[in-house]
Amino acid sequence: MLSRNLFLILFLMISSTSVYAVDCKKLFDKIDKQHYEMTTLNRNKQLIAIENALFKAIDQCRGYAGMFVLMGEVQIDMGQIPLSVVYARKAVGMDDKYWRAHKLLGSALMLNNQPESGLKSLRKAVELDPDNTNAQLNMVSALVQNKKYEEALTVINKVIARNEQGTLATAYYLRSRAYHGKGLIIEADKDLKEAQRMGFVVQQR
Repeated sequence: MLSRNLFLILFLMISSTSVYAVDCKKLFDKIDKQHYEMTTLNRNKQLIAIENALFKAIDQCRGYAGMFVLMGEVQIDMGQIPLSVVYARKAVGMDDKYWRAHKLLGSALMLNNQPESGLKSLRKAVELDPDNTNAQLNMVSALVQNKKYEEALTVINKVIARNEQGTLATAYYLRSRAYHGKGLIIEADKDLKEAQRMGFVVQQR
């Protein structure tokens, strides 16, 4: 009887964990979509609402790495770079095979003036998901900041060759930065104009 009761307890624990994980995935997808679809109107108010939702979600899903990744991404949007590094490290520690966690950590480290460590994490993100254009673009940006222009050109030329309309403008801009780093001013200017023609807006510092 004891062994049967123990089996029942284990079964209930396993079953509840499975449902819990599904609920966390659904909650993650909902907040992730909310973050992705943010508008420029009342942006700070939207970010605070998402941050509050994530505090509750993390409390409910402490073992779900995606929640910590989302929180780290939100902290970047809020300008809290050191805090985003903390959340990124937590996410990577929870799931070292999650490309988005490494992408977040790499991006946060780059923004935190740690370019070598940032590039290392972004390389890992691309290694884990080699067909992910978003991860590749972030890695190219890091390569340019680390003055690895030849490697940056090799990667970005392949991205541009895929002709993905949603990322092409950014790709041309990054190639212009790589060309500029190599001193190829004419090529850099041509790509910059192409990026701007496609709608890329260069942020003024």
